Amino acid sequence: MPKTLNIAVIGAGTMAQAVHLPVLRRRWDRFTIAALVDHSPRRRREASEVWGVAEEKRYETVTDLLAAVRARTLELDAAVLSTDGLHAEDLLALMRRGIRVLVEPPLGFSAAEVQNILDFERMTGRRMLMTAYPQQYDDSVTRMSEHIGVKDLRMVDHEVLMPASQPLFGAAHVTTSSYDLPTEVRSKRRKDLQAAVEAGSGDAATQRDRDLYVKGLLTGMAHQLAVTEAAYGPVTTLRMVRHWPKGVIPGSLELLGELEGGAQVRLVWHYLPFAPEYSESVQVLSARRRMRLDLPAPSHGDQRSSLSVREKKSGVVQETATTAPKGSAELMWEAFHAFVEKGTEPLSGTAEALAQVELLREVLASIVEADGRRLDKTEEERAADAAEAAAKEAEKAEKEAAKEAEKAERAAAAAASDAERSADSDAASAADPSADTASAEPLPTVSIDRPAVETLADAPAADPAEAPADGGGGAPVVDAWSASAQEPASADADPSAAQGDPAAAPADPTGAPADPSAEGSETPRD
Repeated sequence: MPKTLNIAVIGAGTMAQAVHLPVLRRRWDRFTIAALVDHSPRRRREASEVWGVAEEKRYETVTDLLAAVRARTLELDAAVLSTDGLHAEDLLALMRRGIRVLVEPPLGFSAAEVQNILDFERMTGRRMLMTAYPQQYDDSVTRMSEHIGVKDLRMVDHEVLMPASQPLFGAAHVTTSSYDLPTEVRSKRRKDLQAAVEAGSGDAATQRDRDLYVKGLLTGMAHQLAVTEAAYGPVTTLRMVRHWPKGVIPGSLELLGELEGGAQVRLVWHYLPFAPEYSESVQVLSARRRMRLDLPAPSHGDQRSSLSVREKKSGVVQETATTAPKGSAELMWEAFHAFVEKGTEPLSGTAEALAQVELLREVLASIVEADGRRLDKTEEERAADAAEAAAKEAEKAEKEAAKEAEKAERAAAAAASDAERSADSDAASAADPSADTASAEPLPTVSIDRPAVETLADAPAADPAEAPADGGGGAPVVDAWSASAQEPASADADPSAAQGDPAAAPADPTGAPADPSAEGSETPRD
């Protein structure tokens, strides 16, 4: 009885939820979902709840997953790596642990990146990686060479109509991409991915060139090359490449190539965002037969491929049609089971991925050269760019130095001002030593005894004959406070003071008129 493999699903994105997880659940006799890894907390939680992954079997990174394996809290036989972005770092970490991996393409964005993985795999002495091209393992594809052999092959014509994601993955109810990562983490992931794409596409490529390389070639036409390779071998010679409409990315791509035996291959890939459905067909011609293959999308697991062959026998045209018994994704996982348990060679691995990246890089170069441009800069251009970058760095350093000098100058000026104020304060304190003492001693309390205020009622009446010359009718004003402030009259005082002598009365310093409503006041009569 085949062994049940413990599988870690790394990356709970679209392909994992629409293709891999449904097969793992359906084939419970061969596989167990032992762990789920995703950097997004929301997507990790939602996917785990849908597919029945326990809380303790959910991990944020491959590092956390391998830590659990080393601690023997998790038993793992293999993994499927379907993360978005870069694969190399996680892939090498799994391979160092001796874990075989099914990898969603592209394996890498440059030949150097894939070559690094291939070198490590060869160092281990065994194949550790299988690329996830489900239709390579479709029953109809494997039978193509039975009806038309390589030596009879005349032409392979493979066309794909690729719609937007809804017709492909709408029935799978995929959890949408989650942007709950910290901003700095998302920024770093974008920068790392951009750097890898730039390294693969060339330093003179534009952003449109890079988008075409990733979206049209590495994730589109690469699938067609894999199907052709599974049936008749790889494309060895590139004859012609065409891209249209101009300026539309990824648009439509056409490739004319040649197989090792001389048969011609035509691959056409259209991205039609408003197309109602996915369509993929392969027509193969020989001198006597015509064969047609219709392939459903791998995400449509319940649909089956069909293969029809038309030929003329005894003067009568006959047609034979067959339908595959299983879906391509399920057959791919059966092949991966055999790869892990028995070491059966996969149809596509690291070496095949390297040859594919090199061919697709050549395709991109042909498209760019047809537009009168290049993907790679000349040595003179690189030297000029390096000089310009050095000049910018020097200018930046000069500005930073100027800012630091200005900052230091402001700090020195502030320190000098503080020192000057402190010196002035010390000098003032030395010149007036009593200032501090006086300010520290409490002020003496002064008590003032105020005598009783004499009212107008107690004063003798003035003589009408001595009224003011201006004939005013007001009473003479007596300053009570000034009067009381003088020494009290003794018994021997001048009797004219007691008679209200105007000469003896003090003058009112304010000149304010007396209040006629005051108690005891009297208005003199004429």
